[in-house]
Amino acid sequence: MECDMPLSDQDFIEQFEQQTLPTEYFNHVGHLRLAWLYLQQYELNAAINKTTTGIQAYANHLGVKDKFHHTITEALVHIIHHRTLAIVDSNFSDFLLANQDLVNNAKDVLGQYYSASVLFSAEAKKLFVEPDKLAFNNRQSEIS
Repeated sequence: MECDMPLSDQDFIEQFEQQTLPTEYFNHVGHLRLAWLYLQQYELNAAINKTTTGIQAYANHLGVKDKFHHTITEALVHIIHHRTLAIVDSNFSDFLLANQDLVNNAKDVLGQYYSASVLFSAEAKKLFVEPDKLAFNNRQSEIS
C-alpha cells in the first residue's frame, strides 16, 4: 500500500536539507520519515548524525530550538533501524503501517528503553544518553 505523501522522498529530503520544507511536514511523522529515509541511504551512525544535526538545525531555523531533544531523536533512529532489519523491500508507508506504535505512542516505545527520569533529564535533551532499561543492541539480537 502506498502512503499518500504529497512530496516525493527526494523532494522531502532536499527541502529538509535546504530548510525550505513546509512546517506542516516537520512534524512527528516527518521526523520518522526523515530517519527512515536516511537509514535507507546511510549506515546507522551516519544516519543518526544526519538526522540529529539536521533536525536540530531545522528547529533552530524555525526558531524553536528548545523543542529539539537529542536523546529522543537518536533513540528513535536506533529503534527504526532495528525494526527495518526484519523488513525486506519496504517503503515508508509499509513501515508506518507495521509500526503504528511509533506513530501514535512513541513515548511508550521509548519507555521500554528509558526510565522517564533519564529520558526527560536536562542532559538527555542536550546529548545522547544510553538507555537505562534496555540497550539497543539487545533489540537487534531479538530480531536476528
